[in-house]
Amino acid sequence: MKILIADDQMQRYAPLIEELRTIGVNREDIDLAASKTQAADFLENKHYDLFILDILLPQYPEDIATSKEYSIDLLNEIRNTNNYNRPKHIVGITSDKSVALEAGRFFLDSTWTIVEYSEMQDEWIGQLKNCAAYIKNQISESKDQKKIYGVDVAIMCALQSETRAVLGLEWNWGVSRPIDDVLFVRDGWFLHEGKKVSVVAATAPRMGMVSSAILASRIIEKIRPKIITMCGICAGVKEKVSIGDVLFADVSWDFQSGKKVVDKDIAKLSVAPHQISADQIIRSHIAELIQDTELMCDIHKNFGLPPYPIPKIFVGPVASGSVVLADGQTIKEIRSQHRELIGVEMEVYGLYAAATSSSNPRPKVFALKSVCDFADPEKDDEAQKYAAYTSARVLQALMQRYASRLLD
Repeated sequence: MKILIADDQMQRYAPLIEELRTIGVNREDIDLAASKTQAADFLENKHYDLFILDILLPQYPEDIATSKEYSIDLLNEIRNTNNYNRPKHIVGITSDKSVALEAGRFFLDSTWTIVEYSEMQDEWIGQLKNCAAYIKNQISESKDQKKIYGVDVAIMCALQSETRAVLGLEWNWGVSRPIDDVLFVRDGWFLHEGKKVSVVAATAPRMGMVSSAILASRIIEKIRPKIITMCGICAGVKEKVSIGDVLFADVSWDFQSGKKVVDKDIAKLSVAPHQISADQIIRSHIAELIQDTELMCDIHKNFGLPPYPIPKIFVGPVASGSVVLADGQTIKEIRSQHRELIGVEMEVYGLYAAATSSSNPRPKVFALKSVCDFADPEKDDEAQKYAAYTSARVLQALMQRYASRLLD
């Protein structure tokens, strides 16, 4: 594979080049450009699989980089003209992500991802190495995708705050790596009965059933997990659950699915819910955790004794919809669709639909969502943080106790 690096601080790339050698990228296949003009010359004459572009790049080698103008100009020319051989992937690099945001949406949309450089940490090296390894695997056109990408457990989240709670688990998380041209995941692992259980975590680009269904489909296609799950936050039915309680979505459906009809001159939704169930083997093991009051006390204490009750685990119907509920009334209407309803959120049905309609080998699927509000105007950031924490910790307990049985 061929790599072009455009940066006026070339000395900082020595450790990256050394790491690239460990995955089979030869030094003669890496070109270095110290300015826009040098990068343009390379792009005119060569094809590159990966282009690493510093956001603050000078126009000429003798200049001092003070503006993002020249990097943006180069991206514009690559994207909108035929002057250059267009690289297959472009990664932006900067020591300050705020600079990338200031560069505008065009820069973000024109690059594969943006990596944050740090003199004190080497995570950026691992990220770029993972990008190169992914491209190298693409070039090799391996036929055995399952062998390359197979994992035991894939965890999806809809919000970055939910992902942070998952990454807070002591599961040996690595730096992000791509699994296709748009999706990055974080790899982790833990030991269970002396065996390593592999885990990946991914965040959906936005909330909602469509986004979660697309994300789940990509994960299932690319890395073939044995179990795919989702954790995070939801709204609860006030009379049944409390803030921080963890809800196992036994069944899920789109509460907005149906047909608009007129009844006595009033337009109403005639619902036609299609319910999809979680894996029943996992459900039976969740039932075991429900009895463990000591576990839930520890989760409450380890968060820092928040002003919320000790959480409990509930198993029951959780409905999905495409809107954030904050009126306190709609959730009452949704209860008419299932009298045992315990929660409402925006993603689980999309996950369940993607998993149950996937081709073999089909993963086991389930979701754990914790209550952060009651679908009313009272929203609390601390409650959301607590809910994300409790759902992640219950997932941790489930997997670390029963992984061998659930993965069998």
